[in-house]
Amino acid sequence: MKTTLSVFSLLKDVLRFRGLIYAITLREIKSRYAGSTFGALWLVVPPIFMVFIYTVIFSRLMQARMPGIEHQYAYSIYLCAGLITWNLLLELVQRGKGVFLEHANLIKKSSFPKFILFIPVIAVAALNSLILLVLVIGFMLISGYPIMPTILVLVPILGITILLGIAVGALLATLNVFFRDIGQLSDVFFQALFWATPIVYPLSILSERVQEILSWNPVFPLVLTAQRALLGEALGMRPLVYPLVFGLIVFLLAVLLYKRSYNDLLDQI
Repeated sequence: MKTTLSVFSLLKDVLRFRGLIYAITLREIKSRYAGSTFGALWLVVPPIFMVFIYTVIFSRLMQARMPGIEHQYAYSIYLCAGLITWNLLLELVQRGKGVFLEHANLIKKSSFPKFILFIPVIAVAALNSLILLVLVIGFMLISGYPIMPTILVLVPILGITILLGIAVGALLATLNVFFRDIGQLSDVFFQALFWATPIVYPLSILSERVQEILSWNPVFPLVLTAQRALLGEALGMRPLVYPLVFGLIVFLLAVLLYKRSYNDLLDQI
């Protein structure tokens, strides 16, 4: 009953401060492309360029192929699926970790539930991922790769990715107020995590022992399931349990840390 009341209270706060949420979200989008000639086009250029480079290197020059799949663009689709998931997670973490410092003046001068500051982060990141996904689906249609019903599994995958990303981002947001090196340390950590996740290389090139070690990485099953979903391979929902539980635990830790350090946080920002 208490949990139900808490969720209801959160929803009430979201509705009550929807104007503030909308204003912050709009400002976030505008600030990214202010003064840019091509505007929101820069949202899709970097990942498209990255996919193009890796496709040329692996698919063309190195003749990389996905095991059991003969389509010439299977690797490109595999890569796109991994990048959509990874970029969503990374954007949530990178933008989330700076929320309290970026909105320090607003936090000090206004009275509102501070959690709503993370909603614009989620909204913008989700929009970016949706645009990329639409482009990938368009590429699949043009290249003649069949779109299978397994693509629907992307809905819970991206949902869990949002939970995990915003949970980590919220945890780092509080820590970042007290330890300003957290931002730089997390950047280095996620660079290493990128290569510890089978995004640009097929899982099949790894030994079983290495796969077992990497499976402790909560991003691993999210990316793997997303790749198989786009490629039309059945995998089931069981691999998503671990990142879901991991994300919930990190989220609870973030909430507890925020509540315990709230007064000190206001003094530090």
